[in-house]
Amino acid sequence: MNNQNFSVVIPLYNKANHILDAIASIKAQSVPADEIIIIDDGSSDNGVAIVEQANIADVRIIRQANQGVSVARNNGIKAARNQYVAFLDADDTWLPFFLEEMQLLIAKFPQCKFFASRYQCIDGDKYVDAKINLEGLDPQGVLLSNYFEVAASGDLPFMISSAVIEKSLVDSIGGFPPGERIGEDQDFFARAAMYGPIAYSPNIHLMYRRDAENSATSTWVPEQECPFSERLKHQVARLNQKVVAQQVNKYSAAHLCHLAKLNIYKGRFRSARKLLADTRCNLKAKHKWGLLTLSYLKQAQYSLSKSNAL
Repeated sequence: MNNQNFSVVIPLYNKANHILDAIASIKAQSVPADEIIIIDDGSSDNGVAIVEQANIADVRIIRQANQGVSVARNNGIKAARNQYVAFLDADDTWLPFFLEEMQLLIAKFPQCKFFASRYQCIDGDKYVDAKINLEGLDPQGVLLSNYFEVAASGDLPFMISSAVIEKSLVDSIGGFPPGERIGEDQDFFARAAMYGPIAYSPNIHLMYRRDAENSATSTWVPEQECPFSERLKHQVARLNQKVVAQQVNKYSAAHLCHLAKLNIYKGRFRSARKLLADTRCNLKAKHKWGLLTLSYLKQAQYSLSKSNAL
């Protein structure tokens, strides 16, 4: 097996409570990372000072004005001195064999440029398994050639914090889209999946924190389709492969249904129904009609509670 050196990129924005845990999980790897690049995205807390005071070997800190996580990751990729770049968000942690597993995938699937593993979620004080529609996979790794189909029927099969790329992939598909508040990782995943198969481990190697205090998805819910899905809609129109096009449209339908659900619980019932009116949602008909029913029930409950309060 070829030994590979890894650069790890951590975008840091106001995660002072978690950053040392993230770094500790890198330092605990059975295969050591060659370097850890922390991109401070204009944090207003003392996260950077905490890292500096810890004086940890092989850690580089690069500062930028606040430009968002995409620019931070892109700058981290540019700064990386190794062929393989791993990503870890500052509030996530790896299990000790993540980089070793990535090294095994690189050796087994040298034709790939994107490598990833399964993950488990941390939700408050609970550990929750991701609902990934994949069963019976070789624990030593597989080629994931149906990313859109898998992602459309459950949770994403991996997160950005459980992914490693060959640096040259960015030359082929571009980096993360700047200026997008949500879905920038899914945009990158989609382009990578269209570029070629993904080497995938079904073993859990990441603890993904989805209750982070300043997570964009916990504080802000868009009322319209996210840009990554809009772009996919236009790309699908140019695809000659009918099966792939349907998988991509179903993936976008899952995204629209998810946004509709979030809007329902925000009390934005019209916005939810507008999202569900998109014809692509017919590919997730059961979810669509269930959410439409939920939107009317929640709206009725809301109206009743308002009238009772008068």
